[in-house]
Parts: sequence; structure tokens; C-alpha cells
Amino acid sequence: MRSFFTTVAAFMLGSAVSSADTYMVYLPEGMEPAAVEEKLEPLRRAVPDADYQFVHLTNKCNTMHEAVQAAKAIRAGVTHLPSLVLADEDGEYAAVPLHILTDESLSAAHSVAKDEDRESKCAIRRFQAKEYLLFARLNLAQPLSDEVIELCIVSCRTLMNHSIATAHDRQLLGYRCLYPLLMLRYTNAYKGAHTPTSESLLLEAIAALEAARDIDRESDIGKEAFAERERLRAARRKARQYE
Repeated sequence: MRSFFTTVAAFMLGSAVSSADTYMVYLPEGMEPAAVEEKLEPLRRAVPDADYQFVHLTNKCNTMHEAVQAAKAIRAGVTHLPSLVLADEDGEYAAVPLHILTDESLSAAHSVAKDEDRESKCAIRRFQAKEYLLFARLNLAQPLSDEVIELCIVSCRTLMNHSIATAHDRQLLGYRCLYPLLMLRYTNAYKGAHTPTSESLLLEAIAALEAARDIDRESDIGKEAFAERERLRAARRKARQYE
């Protein structure tokens, strides 16, 4: 089984295509490549000697490898399955659902490579892919070692501070990622009694929770964060009664 770090490295370092004439085709779980041979005919006419890599995406990711494949599809702009991904030396620039793949749609997709806003669109997809993969780590790379916790905290804060991150992104990451990670770090440091170190870690987690809450108190996440802060407040008040 591939290690957590090997799997993540494969995503971060893997190229979009193995060569200029190799195309990625993303298929839904259970679909055989033979089922889309006819739909690929427009590309086969345009690039007769092309090779294809067929990647199946599962309905629900149960392993980090499956999550990495899903993140790659997000980064490539895949929104429908099956889809053909077009890429060059600068990375992926278009994903064409096979049900609309024609000579005309293929030509239009190729023209996207020269769009002025190509890089800004790609940057958004890269952000979304990294965000997806971070949440996948939290769910699938269990139990989280102290090393992985620290790695995820750094990744989360980097995404939250990214110029692309919206208020919703920052609140989502802050409440559903950073806060749980900081609480987990605190829990691992708590050995039956508070120490200055564990108390500091708890306060850091609470600060992250409050920051996420205050981004937008009226959003669903903001209301959840408010309720969680009140729950913590009540729990600490009760704990002090027994000190």
C-alpha cells in the first residue's frame, strides 16, 4: 500500500500527461474503455498516433489513491464523466465531456490554450483540487500522526491565506479543517492534566474557531461555529467546577 507521503507526492509532482501525444480520459467507475472508443474518433482523426490513459473515478473515495485521482480530475476541470482532458507543457487547459466531443468542440477546446485568462482559471482549479485533497486527507489518512497533523495545518493555513480563497473558503477551511486539526493536536498533548503547553494549544484552537465564526456569523458554518464555541464555553465552565 502506498504511503501517505508517496501518494501526496504523486499528486503534487505528477505531470498532466506522459507525453505530448498521450491523453487522459476520465471514466466513471465500472465503465470499460471500449465503451468510449467510438466517442474518441474526432481526436483519433486529429492525432492518429495518440496514446490514451484511462482513469476510473469512484463514486466515493475510500483510499488516498482514489482521492488523488479525483483531485487530478478537479485540477483538470472535469465536471462530467466520461471526459477527455487536453494538456500541453504548461498543464491541463480543457476537459471535454465525451458526449459532446466533435471536430468542432475539439477545435474550440484546443483554442482555450491561448486564452488570456487561462492561467487564472487554472489557478482556481488548482486551489480547488488542493482544498479537496486536504479534506480527503483528514477523512482517509487515519489515524493522523503528529507529523501529518502539522503538515495539514500548514497546508490549511496556506490555502486560507491564498489570494484565490473566498470568505466561504476561509470559513470552511477554518472551521472544518484548521479548528479540528488544532483540537486534535491539543488532545494529543493532553495527558490527564493541563500544562502550560496544552493550555496554549487549546487557546490556539479556540482562537481559530472564533476567527472562523466571525468571518460570517449569519452563514450556516458561522452558526455552527457559534454553537461549537458555546459548547466549549459550557464544557470548560463545568470542568472548572471539579478542579
